[in-house]
Amino acid sequence: MPAKLRASALIVATLTGLALAAPARADQVDPIPGNGVFVVGPDIAPGLYHTGGSGSAFGVWINNVPTQDSMCSWFTYSTPDANKDHVLQTNTSIGPMYANINSAVKAFESQNCQPWTRVP
Repeated sequence: MPAKLRASALIVATLTGLALAAPARADQVDPIPGNGVFVVGPDIAPGLYHTGGSGSAFGVWINNVPTQDSMCSWFTYSTPDANKDHVLQTNTSIGPMYANINSAVKAFESQNCQPWTRVP
């Protein structure tokens, strides 16, 4: 086989291998960080998760009510874009909480929480 033809065949074989290779996939995060929006599947696995509560170093209370910045909040969404019109479940607390990320959930949002660990 002539050298020019061998080089062309090598380029075609390399490009074919790249085109047919499985797409790169990032590892799912575990534990889930306390702040952010995470898509179920690529970012996190479905399951029951637990947090110790607020990620704030201290709480601010006004009239015996903790301020929003003192609390942990989470949301589950029926769409991966975390649109507030598509909230399935939500909760806010300063203390420990659970979040059930089931098959209907497409995205999970956590605000000001300690990391979320999967419950075995």
